Formats: sequence, C-alpha cells, structure tokens
Amino acid sequence: MECRLQIPLNLVSIELPKWAEDCGVNGAILVPRESVSKSLKISDWRETDWWLAAFLMMECWHERIWERDFGEIHSYSFKLKGWDTRAWDYAWVNRIGLFLRKWFLRENNLKDDFFGELPQPKISVSHDVDAVSKTLPIRIKQGAFNLFNAMLLVRKGKFSASLRTLAKARRILLGFDDWWLFEKLLKLEKEFDVKAVYNFYADERPKNLRRWLMDPSYEISSHRIKALLLEIKKAGHDIGLHPSFDSWNNAKNLKEQKLLIENSLGSEVSSCRQHWLRFGWSITWKAQSVAGIKRDSTLMFNDRFGFRNSSVISWNPWDPSIEGPHGVKCTNSVLMDSHLYDYKSMDAIERRKWINGIIAECKLVRGEAFALWHPHTLSEDYGWSDGFRELLQSIKNLEKN
Repeated sequence: MECRLQIPLNLVSIELPKWAEDCGVNGAILVPRESVSKSLKISDWRETDWWLAAFLMMECWHERIWERDFGEIHSYSFKLKGWDTRAWDYAWVNRIGLFLRKWFLRENNLKDDFFGELPQPKISVSHDVDAVSKTLPIRIKQGAFNLFNAMLLVRKGKFSASLRTLAKARRILLGFDDWWLFEKLLKLEKEFDVKAVYNFYADERPKNLRRWLMDPSYEISSHRIKALLLEIKKAGHDIGLHPSFDSWNNAKNLKEQKLLIENSLGSEVSSCRQHWLRFGWSITWKAQSVAGIKRDSTLMFNDRFGFRNSSVISWNPWDPSIEGPHGVKCTNSVLMDSHLYDYKSMDAIERRKWINGIIAECKLVRGEAFALWHPHTLSEDYGWSDGFRELLQSIKNLEKN
C-alpha cells in the first residue's frame, strides 16, 4: 500500500448522485487522490475506491508515512507541511459509510431498516487533571505560553486580544487563585446530567528537570487526591489515567502508573489519554496494550479542533507489525478548551458557533467522540467557565433531539 501513497495528503472532491447528496458536504465527499483512478479526467463516484478512501483516512495512513520518514509530530498539525487540511474539517469516513449504506439499499431495493437503526451519536466529556493548585512549574509554563500568544496576536493586529492575553499571563504568574475546583465542576455536571471521564496523573518517580516542568505536581497517593477519586467515582463518573510526559513510548512506565492509580482508587483503571497528547503511530498504542490499557482518547491535534482521522468512530486501529488490529480501542477527541481560547482566541459568538458546529457534525454522522475540558480553566485566572457551560448545553441539546 505504502508504495502507492504520496505525501503530503491531497484530497479530491467526489460529486455524489442527487439521491445521496445529503451524505456529503455541498453534495460532495473528499477522498485521498490515491482512491481515484488516475485515468479518469473527471472523478466519478462509481469509479472511486470508497473502501480504500475510508481506510486511508480513518487510519491516517499518510500521516503514518510522514512519521516514518520525518519522525513523530506527536499532535501538532502545523508540522504536516503542505497537508490538505480539509481532511480535518468533517467526519468524511462516517459520511462515506452513510453513502455506501444508502447506495447498497438503493441498488438492492431494500428498506432503510435492513441494517437496523443507525447508532445514536455520543459526545463524552473528559477532563485531564493537569493541576490541582498553581505551582511554580505551572506559573512558568503557562506564563511563557501566554506571553508568546500575546506576541503572536500583536503580529496579527489583534491588539485587544493581545492585552487580554497579557493580563492573563500576569494573573497566572503573580496571582494566588485557588485551582481546586472539583466541587464547582461536579456541580455543573450534575446540573447538566453529564457523566465524564477524569484522567489523573500517577507517577512517583523522582522529578528530573523535564518532569518537574512538564508533568503535574500532585501525588496520586495523597489523602486528598484519594478522597477526590472516591468522590468522583461515587458521583457516577469514570476515572482514567493521564500518563506522564515521557510515557508515550514506554510500556513499563505506563504499567507502573496504571498500577499506582488503581491502588489509590481501589479498582481497575482501563482508559487513558496521553499527557500533552504525546503520541507516535508506531509505538503508543502498542505500549498501552502491553501495559493493560484497553481504551484511549489521545487522537486529536493540540493546535486545532476537528477530526484528525476524518472520522468519529470508536475502533481498534490497525497495527501493521502484526497485520491485525491493536488491542486498544480508540475514540477520537475532537475539541478541547485551549482550541477555543488560546489557539483561536474566539469571542463568545464565535466560540458557540464552533462548539455547536463540531457537535452538529457528530450528530449528523451518528458519531462517537470526546470533548476535553481541563478543570483548572474554571478558575478566575483563566475564566473559561462560560465555554464549558456552552459545551455542556450543546451536548445536552444533542441528547434531546
């Protein structure tokens, strides 16, 4: 397969027949160029290899080849130079599935219920617990990050947004806001009847400089954290692992950290999301599987929201080293708080538009995905509570309709 593929990814628009226009966007579906016959001057839906297109996009095969040739991008889309970014705008794989379903029923003169009912869409809320208090490493990291963002905003001519970001940097560097916000968070989720996944860090190794700076500072075995874990569990939420910064390619570290959180919780923990979305196609899921992790929600870009593998599907990704599926089931994450506030610096109207747009796409294609919100961003230092409420309301509206 790899000899046929060329990077960067390049997409071709396939115009759908009138009876299937609703499966596409503006009556068309985008597919990788390799799934269309080069001999055809005009792309034809009858001559498109839809199964190949779905596989290449869902498994991010072009991105895997990029990693093989140039190294891991982890989760930064800007490192994929020359990429056709339209791949990340919609859940094209789900749309292909809906189109093939409709085509089969039409060709065989079958009723819509032949395959049974389509699955109900599901957007799950998740929290990576990166901080429970404002420590010196956090002040350094987030202060520097916001100062950098403020300079970028100045270069873009967004002076008001730059001043707001500078004020935020000052609050984080010098303020003393309380970041233990779990009572507020649990109350909000109870109000909206949402059950979330809380991913906790668990690593008792001595801190070297990198771990001191990059990893959370709390101890999973402390009495306060252990009591919090039980409170969250009692409220009906799930607990997952948020592995250390250096664990993305290390099964031993993952397994040790999994055991630590299980000891503090008193029950099994089987899901995770990698810290900072550190991820490599060739190793991360393999390491997780060896460590006993069964579910992962790492697949997402750090610097933009959307559909990294053009889909919202829970599936066992393909492992070419064994020519079979990984033991870990992956569910994509499609949106997180910093996408809206840091990377895009949206106002309230834009923020609601994009939240609702992502949720609407998942609903339309009957998809399953995660949305990520960090607990400490409900603090006054960040002031992102309104966005979280908007996310919960959008998910609630999805369940109503």
